[in-house]
Amino acid sequence: MIGIKEIAVLLLILCNINSVAAQQVTGKNIIDVPEQMQEQQSAAFKKKLPVDGWILLRYKEGKQLLNLSNKDYILNLRLTCENNREQPGFLVEYSDAYRDGDWGGLDFISSAGDNDREVHFLLDGKDYKNPFAQAAKPGFGAFVDALKKAAKLTIAVYDSTLNPETGKNESLLNRAIDFKLGHAELLDIPVNCGY
Repeated sequence: MIGIKEIAVLLLILCNINSVAAQQVTGKNIIDVPEQMQEQQSAAFKKKLPVDGWILLRYKEGKQLLNLSNKDYILNLRLTCENNREQPGFLVEYSDAYRDGDWGGLDFISSAGDNDREVHFLLDGKDYKNPFAQAAKPGFGAFVDALKKAAKLTIAVYDSTLNPETGKNESLLNRAIDFKLGHAELLDIPVNCGY
């Protein structure tokens, strides 16, 4: 028969296991964002954000999943939406470190679409094309599963350019942007997709 001491020890062990699991998910890469920050505070706050993979910013209005591991670009990823009527998506914007710093916050490419550009997502070199163009289809789940296991994401952006010799449009690589994929457990947390 189990006594009170044994039950107390079991409860203590279970509490410690839950505490360790919670620390793994809510470690330094989940950040609560203060409601109001002045410009100086905001700049200091941004400099302290982790750059080793995914981070989750929690605002009063919702959550945002970012990747700041590329010094020139910020990747905002929306895989699972808090509101299931919204669609998954992505946004790549210039960081404050891009060129002279005046580009910070400007959008470069997004799932909202740019008809002159073709976007490919490569996970450890394997091309998944643009999975967000078909987010409602079964292939999107395979991309998400692979993203959770990959070490590097490359977003290749191609511009459609008229070839003067052939008179046909061709896709030419504009740039390839690499991101580290640490803290994959954050990819399962629903975020705000409505912006």
